[in-house]
Amino acid sequence: MDFLVGLFEALGLYSAQNGLGEYLQGLDVECNDYTRQSIYNIVFICLFGINTLIMLNYYYGLFNRRPFNRWWWWFINCLAGSVIVFVIAFIIPNNDLSTGNYCKDLQMNTSDCMGFAFTSAIFSFVWCLVLTFLIKWKSSVNRKVPF
Repeated sequence: MDFLVGLFEALGLYSAQNGLGEYLQGLDVECNDYTRQSIYNIVFICLFGINTLIMLNYYYGLFNRRPFNRWWWWFINCLAGSVIVFVIAFIIPNNDLSTGNYCKDLQMNTSDCMGFAFTSAIFSFVWCLVLTFLIKWKSSVNRKVPF
């Protein structure tokens, strides 16, 4: 858990101390303890799962065909995964912010939710890039995409 927190907070795009970061770790509404589900874990699982499926589909599934063996098709696939993760990472905390379902002692706002979503999208794209290096070599058509 501490690894994920450090990873997401490393970019500094949202308030970590006494802000959205505390909420994302699972601080309850009464501000007593971290008893709620960690949003970091949820978003990381989505990031890992969605982008892995998209890259597997690109290199071994429906997109492993001639018209799709261009760098921009790879980029569109990575971008699609990043957008999906961005939406998930924005909607979860922003819904609780809108409904007031968070510790009122925390200083968090919509721009923090956007910062967390951008952070998630950046790591989503990075995961696509890393996964590309790991799995592209056995692809029958797309093994040389994107480089």
